[in-house]
Amino acid sequence: MAFIIGIDGCKSGWFSVWENQSGNIESSIFTNLNVLNNFFKDKNHLVIGIDMPVILSDEIPREADQLARKLLSKKASSVFTAPTPEMLEQPNYEKASLVSKRLFGKSMSLQSWYLFPKIKDVQTMIHHEKMNFYEIHPELSFRAMNNEKVILESKKTYEGFNIRNSLLTTHFKYFNFDEIRMQYPKKDVMDDDILDALAVLWSAKRIQSNKASFLPQAPKKPNMQIAY
Repeated sequence: MAFIIGIDGCKSGWFSVWENQSGNIESSIFTNLNVLNNFFKDKNHLVIGIDMPVILSDEIPREADQLARKLLSKKASSVFTAPTPEMLEQPNYEKASLVSKRLFGKSMSLQSWYLFPKIKDVQTMIHHEKMNFYEIHPELSFRAMNNEKVILESKKTYEGFNIRNSLLTTHFKYFNFDEIRMQYPKKDVMDDDILDALAVLWSAKRIQSNKASFLPQAPKKPNMQIAY
């Protein structure tokens, strides 16, 4: 039976959440995905939802990114353009940005460049025999929880936080934000990292139970999709 994990990138690595046999939420920070794999070495099969590009395209933007932006409408800016493998190979931001300009007609954002180490980490593990990775965008997950309505309020605001926290509490019987929050300093894990990891776990569970939706439904490469 597959063991399901939801992962969001955080300042200290990967903030990861899962349910134990009693349904309680457990969590940990892993510096890289190989450390996570070793931690779960007793599990035969891992289904991993992750808020990070998984399958990259030689063309940008990917259809998945375009469809996600369309679905999120006014929250479209929360979807960044996944790099190509050629961009990922570049030794510095300037050279990666030049490749982006050649392929895409636009320079690459510094925010995207700062994600390159994590995207590379994912690329080293996606062909591991016991791990199945699925790319999940938390805002698409929250939209699905919210009766297919985009949550326009930022999760960094009081109202935006409460809307998302309430949705997670509805879907996870034993989820308690404060219990998780007190385990980690904010310099390692931000409030929105906790919310996003749980949203990713929710969608990963939907994948395993064949209830998830995928963008696009028929990708050019296997699994080059965003699930929710």
